[in-house]
Amino acid sequence: MTTIAGSWMKTVDASISSSSAAVDPQDETLRLFQEHGTPLYRFCRGVLHHAGDAEDVVQETFVKLLDHLRHGGDRRNLKSWLFTVAANGCRDRTRWRLRWLPWNAERDDRTVDPIEVPLKPGATDTDRARSAFRALAPRDRLLLSLKAQGLSYRDIAMASGIREQSVGRLLARALDRWRKQCVA
Repeated sequence: MTTIAGSWMKTVDASISSSSAAVDPQDETLRLFQEHGTPLYRFCRGVLHHAGDAEDVVQETFVKLLDHLRHGGDRRNLKSWLFTVAANGCRDRTRWRLRWLPWNAERDDRTVDPIEVPLKPGATDTDRARSAFRALAPRDRLLLSLKAQGLSYRDIAMASGIREQSVGRLLARALDRWRKQCVA
């Protein structure tokens, strides 16, 4: 380009690519872990309902991030990348548990509604909200958890494996079901 804007854009692009190449992948991974490690763990814990599995998925996610950055992977929107990889890891972990654990009536939720744990007298609104969240279907919990982390509809679609056009409708239905469970 021979315009003033063209020369300016080349300068900005050159500075962006040189600054992103100068960042050490290990330092970048540690920074992202400090920034997003806790929210990512909470997300995985909410989806998997097991602290050990959530820790494993978060660890695997950051190992994959380090590998991704070392091989010159895309550095745009790494928060979305982290939650997408974690959501896929949670899905894989859930499939693995269903596939390899012996059948147990307590864990078989394919044919029965989720178990409602009665609230103790004097339960707080937070207790009611948590109980209502646990009673939701797995996809509803996943969508609400991703939205609570501040992800956009596009990022939620990528992380959950559903069409972007469907995210708003499914999220609104999940929120409606959660609200109904809260007042029930």
